[in-house]
Amino acid sequence: MSLGAAGLQPGPITATLALRAATADDYESLFACHTAAFRSHIEQLWGWDEAWQRRDFARLFEAVPPLIVVARGLSCGYLQTMLRADAIHLVNIALLADAREQGIGSQLIARLKQVARNQGADITLAVFRTNARAAAFYTRLGFIAERASDTHDYRRWRQQANRP
Repeated sequence: MSLGAAGLQPGPITATLALRAATADDYESLFACHTAAFRSHIEQLWGWDEAWQRRDFARLFEAVPPLIVVARGLSCGYLQTMLRADAIHLVNIALLADAREQGIGSQLIARLKQVARNQGADITLAVFRTNARAAAFYTRLGFIAERASDTHDYRRWRQQANRP
């Protein structure tokens, strides 16, 4: 189930940041963003198979419709979320290199936390073990490591532990 119906919907996040629903016309640019954000990690862990990546991305594009991140009027990434029985799961968040280190990711996670609080839900995610930068980002935002596999660290932000 996509989170869109549950609260995180297309629309403004701040005066300069918004989300919009992806369309089929966005597919290639989103795949390029996916490639730019994740290819080096996927290559390290499994190797990059272009045909397989395209099939998997297409499957996920249909199953968990992306929301495009628009900063100052320009598309700069995407995110995908879904509801699970015990949490809102952040499936993917990918920003183009020029959009990183500008607080965009933090603003998106802040909005997701707001939605989670309103729903009484935690937030879960998996981060590639090779992605130290993302791991540090999620640690800074209060995501606690719960378990690990050979390829991923699984983290959770607990809304009950983070009430103001």
